[in-house]
Amino acid sequence: MPSVSRISGMPITDVSRISGQTKTNVNRFSTIPIPASQPLSMFYQFETQATAESATSSWSPTNNWVNGASAVDGTFWGRTSNKTVKGWNLGTDATPSGSTGPVGGVNTSTGGHATNTANDNYIYTEASQSRHLYAFVARTPAFNPNDMQNATNDLDLKFWVHGYGSQIGDLYVYIDTSTTSNHTNATELAVYESFSGYSSSNSVWQQKTISLNSYRTGNQQYYIYFLSQNATGFRADIAVDAVHIIES
Repeated sequence: MPSVSRISGMPITDVSRISGQTKTNVNRFSTIPIPASQPLSMFYQFETQATAESATSSWSPTNNWVNGASAVDGTFWGRTSNKTVKGWNLGTDATPSGSTGPVGGVNTSTGGHATNTANDNYIYTEASQSRHLYAFVARTPAFNPNDMQNATNDLDLKFWVHGYGSQIGDLYVYIDTSTTSNHTNATELAVYESFSGYSSSNSVWQQKTISLNSYRTGNQQYYIYFLSQNATGFRADIAVDAVHIIES
């Protein structure tokens, strides 16, 4: 019986060589790295968005946000009263009305204003021509906590706000699983009814942080809604910038 230790005259110790390639070369495919997952991070600074700064216009998002009545289930938001919904505006540099609003988007390193730079845009509530009587609503694109790298990490909503003006209104932040919502259906995350620290349009922006840890479990899409209402006149330009949903 022929010896099984030889194959076509090749010693078994040489079977690892095929067409001149060593075993190391044949197995090279096994060293291809698998990309590591990244922490969940969704950041919006509005720099690619077209401005809409008049009282007769509203921002038309092209970054998957939804603005105005298109974000609302029904006609009203109705937190404190049935106020008809309007969309937020998109500003750059100062707002058109004097003695209200910021003078540019936020510099996230300092909280100061990023005027005439690539970070100049922001969304705000243009309250002229009696628009202070309305409720301003805009919502983020969807985020899914199931995309987190580690479900035990913190999940936060961070954003910057500027609220200078003698007739300033209030800001409310909601969360919901629906693409359209209202005060009855959405969950209120935070209330900012007494703005402080804004002594002029040049006052630094303030960063707010809201924990989303209660929403970390489950494979579910969520949306963040920004609502402003209860202003008393045209000096009521609340601004929001650098919205960040972040795992850390």
